[in-house]
Amino acid sequence: MKNYKILIVDDVVENIQTIISLLETSHPEYRLYQANSGRAALHITETISFDLIISDWDMPRMTGIELITTLKSNTKTSHIPVIIQTGVMLTAKDLETALAAGAYDYIRKPIEPIELAARVNSALTFASMHLREIEKKNLELVEKTLVLVKNNEFNIKMAKELEQLTEILKANPDANSHIHKILNDVDQKIKEDSWQHFAISFQNVHPEFNKNILSKFPALTSGELKLCILIKLGINIKDTASLLCLSPESIKVERSRLRKKLAIDNDVNLQNFIEAI
Repeated sequence: MKNYKILIVDDVVENIQTIISLLETSHPEYRLYQANSGRAALHITETISFDLIISDWDMPRMTGIELITTLKSNTKTSHIPVIIQTGVMLTAKDLETALAAGAYDYIRKPIEPIELAARVNSALTFASMHLREIEKKNLELVEKTLVLVKNNEFNIKMAKELEQLTEILKANPDANSHIHKILNDVDQKIKEDSWQHFAISFQNVHPEFNKNILSKFPALTSGELKLCILIKLGINIKDTASLLCLSPESIKVERSRLRKKLAIDNDVNLQNFIEAI
């Protein structure tokens, strides 16, 4: 049984203690965390990946609705289901407002133990299914990338064989010119096809990544953006080199330049940094 991590957010300590008591009774394996404000909750989510957040609606400085909106705007936390709880906002219009903001569910105070358990179970089931779907899509994306790598390796091999053929045909200027045209066409096709197909698949799985990273680092070149995408997926240097039609040594140099452009130290894991964007 998974030890789900649940964050409970409420500016009233007694409300937090009530929910903790109910959840500990029904599911002692849950790992429960608490925050007394929306801002405190956001701070905690920077270091801990939660499976579910249960938040009060009516809180000072940052309401539960504002908390949800902020969570949904961050790719690192947008997948976390949030159950909004309230003893004040009880109308159908309030329910509509909460769901429109991105709340997964809505529960009225005073909280009934059976209702809380049912809604929490539903949210955790949804979260698990959603994460499995993301993992599946990422795996499919990596598999497609590796297929492209193999195709590139074959195309590059053919290009080298054609280069060798030009040496043999140097005595015939017309043949040599024709071979060079073939080489140029093959090289262009490799670069266009390999990245175009991959970029479409990546965009379908991670639609916000390009926009988010360029908003933070607008000076990134198209080549650096491609490298960021491959690093995010955990593609190794050898396969990255094949996919981008560069040498492994060149990729190492480009990664070093990218670190400087992103202003991160050598002791910071580059993939983890990019994944968090």
